[in-house]
Amino acid sequence: MTKLELISELLVEELHSFKEEVNRLEMIEKSLKSTAIKADSTQIEKLIEEHLRKLKVDQTAQHENRKELLNRIKHSRTIPNWLIVLVLLLFLSQVFAIVYLLLRK
Repeated sequence: MTKLELISELLVEELHSFKEEVNRLEMIEKSLKSTAIKADSTQIEKLIEEHLRKLKVDQTAQHENRKELLNRIKHSRTIPNWLIVLVLLLFLSQVFAIVYLLLRK
């Protein structure tokens, strides 16, 4: 009979501890239900606005650089200046050579 009493005592203690745990979980559940979670996205919105502003500034700078580059390309020459000077010097030397040969006779 002592074993039966021991087992029943253990069972009563387990039931008591189980009841305490259930009560504790119920209190946690009540506190979780009363807790309101507010979604705050203001920081994310600020970051996105700042990023969009930076993108706009970068896009404007790139547009200006593109316009300047296109303007430089439009006004650039395909023949360099030194080549033009060289061709003119060769042409003038040929003219002088021909004039010299014609006047020499």
